[in-house]
Amino acid sequence: MRRCTFICAFVVAFALVTGSAVAGGNGATSVTFPVSFVMTSLTCPNLAPGTVLTGSGTEKSTTVSHTKNGVTRIHNTSHANGTATDQAGNTYVFNYSNDFTVENSAASPGVFSGMMNDHFSLAGNGPAHLNNGFQALITTDFSTFFTFDPRKSQGDPLDFATGDAHCDPL
Repeated sequence: MRRCTFICAFVVAFALVTGSAVAGGNGATSVTFPVSFVMTSLTCPNLAPGTVLTGSGTEKSTTVSHTKNGVTRIHNTSHANGTATDQAGNTYVFNYSNDFTVENSAASPGVFSGMMNDHFSLAGNGPAHLNNGFQALITTDFSTFFTFDPRKSQGDPLDFATGDAHCDPL
């Protein structure tokens, strides 16, 4: 399954467990962590044949959780940036952004749904240039399932049925 799924689940679980004690009372938590990826033309058709991109950087993710009348709303915003190199030594910079807002219901307190926006771009002095993203309705319990119902998509970011990355490695 896609890395974002695991990161989102970790961030949300962290926010729900630690709650407002970490955030100073507003229900917000922020975590910063390293990210890395290897993306190839085998999974991303927008890259020239034989391309291998290796990237690393730092991501910051902020989650706000609020419960009112038995309904919990969770909003997460994550941004990452860093550098990448291809198999020929060309260098690139990348930028990644993801945000989602989900909420449960009193009838289904363990199931959250809402909109997710995701974008990954890569540019540099080599031939690889990517501009990928999507908007999707997501439904999840943050532990056993995570589904995407795409509304918009550009650049072949992922397989929406499986969550496997294509041209959006984060």
